[in-house]
Amino acid sequence: MLDTFSKSYDFSGKTAPNRLVAQAMEINSATEDGRITEKIIRRYEELARGEWGIVFLEAVSITPDHLARTHGLVISEDRLDGYRELVDRFKTINNSSLILFQLTHSGRMSGGFSKRVRAIAGDDSDLPVLTEGELDENSRSFVSACVLAREAGADGVDLKACHGYLGGELLRPGNTRKDSYGGSAKNRARMITESIREVKGLFPDFIIGTRVSLYEGILGGCGAAGAGEVIEELSDMLSVLEHVVTSGADFINVSAGIPAIHPQLTRPENKCLFNLYHHFRYAKAVVDRFPDIAVIGSAYSAGKETAVHWAAENIKRGYVHFAGFGRQNLADPGFARKVLNGDTDIDRCILCGGCSRLLKNQERVRCIQYDTEG
Repeated sequence: MLDTFSKSYDFSGKTAPNRLVAQAMEINSATEDGRITEKIIRRYEELARGEWGIVFLEAVSITPDHLARTHGLVISEDRLDGYRELVDRFKTINNSSLILFQLTHSGRMSGGFSKRVRAIAGDDSDLPVLTEGELDENSRSFVSACVLAREAGADGVDLKACHGYLGGELLRPGNTRKDSYGGSAKNRARMITESIREVKGLFPDFIIGTRVSLYEGILGGCGAAGAGEVIEELSDMLSVLEHVVTSGADFINVSAGIPAIHPQLTRPENKCLFNLYHHFRYAKAVVDRFPDIAVIGSAYSAGKETAVHWAAENIKRGYVHFAGFGRQNLADPGFARKVLNGDTDIDRCILCGGCSRLLKNQERVRCIQYDTEG
C-alpha cells in the first residue's frame, strides 16, 4: 500500500514526489485587504513538513472586488512579497513537494460584504450579469495572476472552476449565453482554456490545471443532462473537459457539488458514505476519458479510518493518479508524512463540520477537534 503512495509523478518539467495531495482549505486569515499573514505562512510551513506530493494554497482571488471571505487572499503586484515569503519558507523546509496556488473569482458566491455578480441570466437572482467584455477582462486577470504566482515561486496554479464560483458557473449546460462565453462546450470552457493556452505558451514548465465539480446537483448544473435537467449525465462535462485538456492542462482536480447548496455532496458525511463513492466514480470517469493527464480525486477525508485504504485502492486500480485530502490536512498537516512512514498515530478528521461552520460564519478557520490551524 505504501509503495502505491510513494511513486513520483512527472509533470512538464516538475515532479511530485508522491501521490498524496493537500487540497485547498481556506482558513480566512488574511489581512483585511487580502495579504498573506504570519498565521497563513505557519500553516503552510506545517504542510511542508507534512511531505505531501502536492500542496494547494487556499483560494486566492484574482480581484479584490469579488471575495467570498472577509479575510480571503488576493493576489496582485503590490501584495506579492507575502507570497514570495510563503513559498520561500515552504521550500526552505521542503524543496521536494510542489506548491500550487488555487486562483479564483467568487462570482455569485461572493459575500454580501463584497460585489456579487453572475455569469448566467435567467434565474430568480437580481445580481448583475457580467458582460462579454467583463469576462474578457477576468480572463486577462487570470493570466496575470498566473504570471504573479510564478514570480512568487509557485510550481503551478489551479484555476478554480468548482463549487459554484464564476469559472464553474460558466461550464454549466445551463449557460445559454449568446456570446462567445456560452452555448457550446467550447465557448463555456473558454475562460479556462484561453488562460491555460496563454500561460503554457509563456511558461511550458509551469504546471496548470483546474478543479471542477463534475456534477453539481442543480438544474442545468455541471454534469446534468441539459440546461433544463438535473438528472446526472456526465457526457456534457466530459466534452467541456476535452477542450480543457487539449488547451494544455496538466491536471484535472475532480470535485462535486456546491457546498453552499448541498455540502454533503462536496463533503460526504459519515452517515452517508455513498456520496464518497460518487467521488470515486467521477474521478474514474475523467481518467477513463483522459488517461494521459493527471487526475486528482477528492473527498477521501470522509473515509476516516478507511481513507488510506480507499486512496491506495483507487490509485492502484488506476481510478485516480492522486488522492486529495482537504479536512484531513487541516486536522493533521503531517498526515502524508505519517502515511508514507507507516505511522498510525494520526489525528483523524472526525467529520464534525466545525471547520466548515467557522468558514460559513466568516470566522478564522481551524480544526476544532485538535485545535490546529497548521
